[in-house]
Amino acid sequence: MVSAKKLNGKNIIEKGLGGLGKLKLIKALAEEERMMTIYSLHKKTHLKREDIKRNLSDLIDIGWVREEKLANVLYRLNRQNEIVQHLLTFLKNVEYIYYP
Repeated sequence: MVSAKKLNGKNIIEKGLGGLGKLKLIKALAEEERMMTIYSLHKKTHLKREDIKRNLSDLIDIGWVREEKLANVLYRLNRQNEIVQHLLTFLKNVEYIYYP
């Protein structure tokens, strides 16, 4: 696992947007105010659980998603991340995502 601090902007964007599965996960997490489990992400995106786990690992690695281990492992977008903020603005402007 490579730290986001060791990646340059180009590599972070490519790793973060490197497939349709990651875009679906970002959309699902952006449109939910609550934290989500693998199961709830699976129900919302229809991605395979293995693909969700792999993609989440990449998104966590670059700081776009946060993971919290409570009774279950829960995930949410890191809305404090500057790139995530810009990405959400873009996705909202092109009407790919809808969130308050």
